[in-house]
Amino acid sequence: MNTRNDYELETLPLELPDEIVKYKMCGDFKHASEATDRWLQRPIPEALKQRIRIEQDFLAKLPQQYPYTPEETIRLFQKTVTDFTAADLERLDQAGLAEWIFLDGEKHYINNVFDNVMRVDADLRVRAHLDVAPSQESIFLKKVLQEMQEKGEAGRVFRMHASIGLKDEAFYPEIALKAHLPIPALYSPIEKIRILSHSEGKVTIDPEDALCRTICIEAVLQENRPFFVEYEYTVRSTFVDLWQAPAVSLPENARWRMPDPVEADTKEQMPHIRFTPYLKVLAQELKGEEPDALIVARNIYNYITENVDYSYMRDYALIPDIPQYCARNLRGDCGVQALLFITLCRICGIPARWQSGLYTNPARSGPHDWALFYTKEYGWRPVDPSFGGSAKRAGDEPRRRLYFGNIDPFRMTANHAFQHPFSVEKSFMRTDPYDNQCGELESDRCGFTDDEMETAQELISVSAL
Repeated sequence: MNTRNDYELETLPLELPDEIVKYKMCGDFKHASEATDRWLQRPIPEALKQRIRIEQDFLAKLPQQYPYTPEETIRLFQKTVTDFTAADLERLDQAGLAEWIFLDGEKHYINNVFDNVMRVDADLRVRAHLDVAPSQESIFLKKVLQEMQEKGEAGRVFRMHASIGLKDEAFYPEIALKAHLPIPALYSPIEKIRILSHSEGKVTIDPEDALCRTICIEAVLQENRPFFVEYEYTVRSTFVDLWQAPAVSLPENARWRMPDPVEADTKEQMPHIRFTPYLKVLAQELKGEEPDALIVARNIYNYITENVDYSYMRDYALIPDIPQYCARNLRGDCGVQALLFITLCRICGIPARWQSGLYTNPARSGPHDWALFYTKEYGWRPVDPSFGGSAKRAGDEPRRRLYFGNIDPFRMTANHAFQHPFSVEKSFMRTDPYDNQCGELESDRCGFTDDEMETAQELISVSAL
């Protein structure tokens, strides 16, 4: 259950007492937790106490996300790669592909280590005799990107069914629940939206131009059932070549429909969009003396897509500084890479912001994040570093270039700002305090964690415009 308030996240940049850090780095979570209790009794500022309380959550949840000892990890891989050995695991460690922490003096690997490695390690995929034929998902994507380039745009109409509910073990009769489900917002690349149906209860639907658009449904349940919303939306993705020189200024009617840049789009946003010394050094190397914002943004995109490996992550709520983590470790998933791009752009004075929702390929639907940046020639344009990096690994340079300034039409965009509050306020800290892609659920007593909820995003139909 979740009872922490969102405002405490602002204390994440504060440094913890050395005693807590040293125990944690040694993998002694028991003594680290005991040290947090002691420090909460000492005469320290309330803000540091808030930071220590967040650390108590980290210390409780981190071990759950790193369940595998080295021996268990080897056996996990041997189920698919029968000749996998300790030498293979050591190689993966040295390549930075197998994330681990110390627990009780021994390495423990992250719960998604197998999926992470098999996604990017060609040698193991060959040894596992995995099918190397293009997936149905990649075939759909290739066709729609080709359509964008040949026709100048590609449009689709989607119908989706999204739901969220409690698992039976967390439910009790007469429970008063409040669900926040993401729905499309009317910014580019989305053109039309229709809410078709939803669960009964007290319903609040955000206006179409909400920056973090949700439908909030409140009800007292006698029997356990999920909350749902079904909606239809139209996406039109236009193709613009941002690699041409000189840049061509887009007319207003060809630009993305987004709010004009504001001062906040070039500023820090605690706790994650922080201009740390390391990120400022990296940004300066990528910028140099270049005055052209478009070229600087392109340099940042090149750096991320050419150097950062895609990696499934621990929960974002367990990472104190997401962009710094990505830049230091050269690894991260879609949102982590997008936040690094946004932060580096802002350090260089380029307006940049967040966009996210669902990736709705006809073969698969799931949460996805990307970024936007602004130049005077093109206005707001999308950037998807993780899809660009995938193209780089596949040796597809035209596709890598396309995702700088363009995105495919397989997108349901609900969020257009990072860490934006809900219009119907949550009483307890959000499961994902930075974004909303699968939904949030709380009772009048507590919030609920991912382990206590079940969510689904079902693509009912897709058709061409």
